[in-house]
Amino acid sequence: MNFRAVLAVSAAFCAVLAQAQYQDYSRMGKTPAELRFIEDPMEVELKEPSWLWHSPKKDTPAEQLAYAAALEREGKPEKAAEAYDDLVHEWHATPEALTAQLALARIWSSLGEAQKAYDADIYLLAHFNGRFVLEPVLKDAVAQADLLTAREQGRTFSTTSRKALRENYERIIHFAPRWPRVPELLLRIALLYAQQGEYASAITVCDRILVDWPNCAKTDEAVRAYCQACRNQANTWANDVGRLRHLEGLIAGARTFRPGHPDVALFDTWRREIYEMRRAKSYAQAVFYDNPAAYSAEAAQLAYQAFLREFPDAPQAPAVRARLAELSLARNTPAAEPGTAPKESK
Repeated sequence: MNFRAVLAVSAAFCAVLAQAQYQDYSRMGKTPAELRFIEDPMEVELKEPSWLWHSPKKDTPAEQLAYAAALEREGKPEKAAEAYDDLVHEWHATPEALTAQLALARIWSSLGEAQKAYDADIYLLAHFNGRFVLEPVLKDAVAQADLLTAREQGRTFSTTSRKALRENYERIIHFAPRWPRVPELLLRIALLYAQQGEYASAITVCDRILVDWPNCAKTDEAVRAYCQACRNQANTWANDVGRLRHLEGLIAGARTFRPGHPDVALFDTWRREIYEMRRAKSYAQAVFYDNPAAYSAEAAQLAYQAFLREFPDAPQAPAVRARLAELSLARNTPAAEPGTAPKESK
């Protein structure tokens, strides 16, 4: 096969792979680029027959289902769960498999096995969707995800990453994108991002809530999480005047979007703090150019004038004006205020 043929085959393979990923994400009506906070396709492996690990004790799915149910009635839930699971592996396409998987989720939930119960619920959503009443399974999946999150956050040394906890909610959204509780789950994801210090991602997720569900029950909480993430992100971007200005604008926009929010005073405080950070950085940048060994007096003048244009009432403004007068005298040029043209020297 020549080089062009290899290239054509590779391109075709990449196109098929990209289309497969798009179809997978398209259940939510979005492309992968629009779901930056969901990183994986969320595939759930299909249970298949295995002569070594999942050998049913009975010869038919009906007999195996009756056998598992009898174990459950006898007070042997773990053995019953194993029997139900064997049934699903061996006879996945039968009506009994759905009954067994539902029973599996119920047993693990009743035993407090949050991870196993959650996995059983997600398996139902991935491989049996449309064949059972959705609401109870979704509610149980959220309850198990919440329990896993609470357990990990209560531990001094967590064994589960924030990413794994986020994915618990992301999977539910992935398989039930139009469920009315999706904004609530997105908020959980945003808060987990914030706890990990990934404030930019938290802002992205909160922004999606406010754009797609502007009047949901969690709007006020999302606005607060959004503004708080902006304030915290400012600490990371403290040396970037442009990004600080952008964060100010985001908080101002949220403030306008929800003027009656109970925390508007706090939002104004956060915005003011970012403004002061930007002002201090802008002043430091202007002073940086006031270095005769490295820059001309004209460069210092321009930097100070730009500062006054942006912050005419800053605490540093009197000192800046005084320094501008000194530089103008040294250069024999008028100390023009920002925004006015300097007069020609006679």
